Amino acid sequence: MDESKRIIIFDFCNYEDYPIGGYLTFAQNMMISFGDSLAIVGLTTDRKDPIGKWFKKTINGIVYDFFAYAYYSKLKTKHLIPDRLASYFYIRYYRKQILKLNISNVFIQRPEILIAIKAYGYRNVCYCFAGLENPLAISKYWYAKFIAENFEKVFFRHLKNIARILASGDETAIEGMIVRSKGIIHRKDVIQFPSRINTAVFKPIEKNIARSVLNLPQSASIILTSGRLGWLKGWRFMIDCFSAIEKIKSGNLFYFIGEGEDKDKILEYIEKMGLQGKVKLAGKQDATGVANYLNAADLFIMGSYKEGWSTALIEAIACGTPACVTNFSAAKEIVLDGINGYVIDEHDIDLFSQGMLKALEIPKPVNNENVLAFSVDKLKADISGKWQLKN
Repeated sequence: MDESKRIIIFDFCNYEDYPIGGYLTFAQNMMISFGDSLAIVGLTTDRKDPIGKWFKKTINGIVYDFFAYAYYSKLKTKHLIPDRLASYFYIRYYRKQILKLNISNVFIQRPEILIAIKAYGYRNVCYCFAGLENPLAISKYWYAKFIAENFEKVFFRHLKNIARILASGDETAIEGMIVRSKGIIHRKDVIQFPSRINTAVFKPIEKNIARSVLNLPQSASIILTSGRLGWLKGWRFMIDCFSAIEKIKSGNLFYFIGEGEDKDKILEYIEKMGLQGKVKLAGKQDATGVANYLNAADLFIMGSYKEGWSTALIEAIACGTPACVTNFSAAKEIVLDGINGYVIDEHDIDLFSQGMLKALEIPKPVNNENVLAFSVDKLKADISGKWQLKN
């Protein structure tokens, strides 16, 4: 790419390890693909970093132009002021300082950030839906639902005239978003654009080797899930399904990888169900750690009620681990029934637990060819082919 055609990316993350989730993963994949052609606007978790001005920051050996608009502690997953609201006001507040770096091409994943940069005057904005649901309708803050409809109306008005819209979801999810826009957005305006994974990290390795690295028992049947510890991910449903499996065939272990606002609730529920020592919270892991857990597992599960194009699921299949998941957006494009797992249409404990048992019978490594097309190696060419960068 012509070095004069740089991209500035805005997000609510430190671009290294906080907060974990799909937004951070995709931002990191952009960094892998575009290197120092990116300029980065986000938060910092390092008190040594200056706030409110551009500086040089080295991340994974690459020096970036970095603008930190706030300091956040890694220890907190839920704040008094919601992250989306804080991000909106910080970006509005620092407009003059951010605009000192004269870059025309802007990449955004979050709706509140798209709304916040209206006053910036950018003319070449690419918006990538990380999920096609209204984020306030599924927020961890209970009161967000009361303003969700008005928020989305404002968002769609801002989305209408940008240069490129990418959507990480299946056709059903895209059509649902278009219907909610009430004629503002049309199907021709939206390009389906799946999430990406680093296939140099997420690839099959021997199960016994992965378990040795993690000091996990070699003989147990290990079930795994990864992602935010929130109700939307269906953690209670998954624990109930695991409990059902234990009654049929004991000797299983269930690991949660990730962090989130429901951690204490999950621990309480584990105790209530009498599953201490069988259901374990392994906490936040870096990409290599997640890949090791995926390769150590016999089965990956997701009980989500809503998803975009699930990065966590693609990572699991890329590692050759069979999956059993609920029927969220793009699930049936990632999981091929009987080949690399099963998709269960309903949140039904009996149906899902039976699907888990069937998936456990699929030998590892499962066929992962269908997800290799989502390798980060192809991201730069795909974005450059769909979004014309300007000087």
